Amino acid sequence: MKDDLLQTYLETLSNELAKRGLRQGRIEEEVREHLVDSIEAGCRRGLPRDVSVREALDRFGSPEMVAARFAAERHRILRRVMLSAAVLLGIAIAWVDSRPTWDDTGVTAFSMLLSGVVFGLIRPERPWQWALGIGIWICLHQILHHPTLGSLAGSLVILAFPMAGAYLGAFCRRAFSKTRRAGTP
Repeated sequence: MKDDLLQTYLETLSNELAKRGLRQGRIEEEVREHLVDSIEAGCRRGLPRDVSVREALDRFGSPEMVAARFAAERHRILRRVMLSAAVLLGIAIAWVDSRPTWDDTGVTAFSMLLSGVVFGLIRPERPWQWALGIGIWICLHQILHHPTLGSLAGSLVILAFPMAGAYLGAFCRRAFSKTRRAGTP
């Protein structure tokens, strides 16, 4: 019974991790090690093994909660990497746009729109972050070099391109996901 309870817990955790798209191997092994250590500590304190197993599982938390924590951590790291990439791309676009020989606003606007679409497709959560990461740099450059009310208004227009792209990409990704889920039995 004692090992059956642990095995059932780990199988349920594996299923919960799979639902969240996480590779189970490393996480399962890590959880198993923590639980075995906790069970052994309980046995050393004089608890019967089955009581020690139940205590370790209760303290560790439900498989759903554990899987959710691992998924949240993974998404947080991925979101930071993506935001860094959006910022770097936005700085690169702003740098090219600020060159004295560059005079092609249409290409700049299209590159911000397309960049927003790509980031929105990759990660549809919080598209406004991708848009700001991409577009804020040209806005800041514009405001710092031409501090007028017109440059402030122009900055809002500039932000519209990556914002529209990011929301369009997020919308397409969500629509595609819904269509794919609806077609799956």
